[in-house]
Amino acid sequence: MESQVEFPTENKDGRETHIDQNENLADNIDALSLGRTRRKEDSERLVANMTTSASCKQYNMCHAKRGQAVIFTHRDYSPGGPTPRPCATHDTEICKIAFEALGFEVEVYLNRDMYNFNATLSRIASRDHTNCDALVVVFMSHGCEEKNKEYLWLYDRKIENAELWKAFTADNCPTLAGKPKLFFIQACRGDKVDKGVILKQKKGLPVMTDAKVEEDYTIPLHADMLIMWASYPGMFAFKSGRKGMNGSVFLHYLNKVLMRDHENDDLSTMLLTVTREVATHFESVSDKEILHKNKQIPYTVSTLMRKIVFN
Repeated sequence: MESQVEFPTENKDGRETHIDQNENLADNIDALSLGRTRRKEDSERLVANMTTSASCKQYNMCHAKRGQAVIFTHRDYSPGGPTPRPCATHDTEICKIAFEALGFEVEVYLNRDMYNFNATLSRIASRDHTNCDALVVVFMSHGCEEKNKEYLWLYDRKIENAELWKAFTADNCPTLAGKPKLFFIQACRGDKVDKGVILKQKKGLPVMTDAKVEEDYTIPLHADMLIMWASYPGMFAFKSGRKGMNGSVFLHYLNKVLMRDHENDDLSTMLLTVTREVATHFESVSDKEILHKNKQIPYTVSTLMRKIVFN
């Protein structure tokens, strides 16, 4: 017979009771209507200013400032570290141009070591972003996968991916709560390559071508974030000097699409375009057979709840 584990809880009179793991835990939780929570629980929650009503389909992009676009670019590394990235200068410049065109104040940080990287993140997170629409962080470096964990290289050592965004969750950076926080990562996620698959049209098969202010509400701490990587998990991220490119493939298409389409499309539409163009327009060319004729596709994780419109 399997042993049972009991989870202690506390009654109103302070006495301890137990919930059997085989019970339906939902039966022990009072259902609360949307927008209403107990006052005791509310008193323990952080409070941030509402900038968009709960039912609004777009983020408020009409603050006094667009916000900061912070670029961490790594070109060189400490002795014994990864090989230099000469493409970093070009990639940084095109990112700077694109995000300035979207109205962001761009800050560039070169070859940050662990101490200065953490200090910079803390300083940015502690700023008052009340009058800003959003935050953008672009990170360029080498990356790797070890024991099913992904890492990004700083100047002197590597860090887990989550170190890049955890300073900006709503509890750590309340003046960005409810506002979009966008992270774009140019780094390999492993050393695997993608040979792709050829799609051919089969004869006869059709082919598709081309509010009022509401009550207070509560959002999860990790809401309103978008993280877009250059490649799929475990996969190589390519550089190219062909077809008008002079650096990282992902950043080339990201900045090209942002510059070209931001007056007409929302961000989600633009990032779909970036994903599609990287996937369909690029194929690697290399003297090394394993790196020749490979494909690449960006990978996006999002907890955004609304559209982002820049115009």
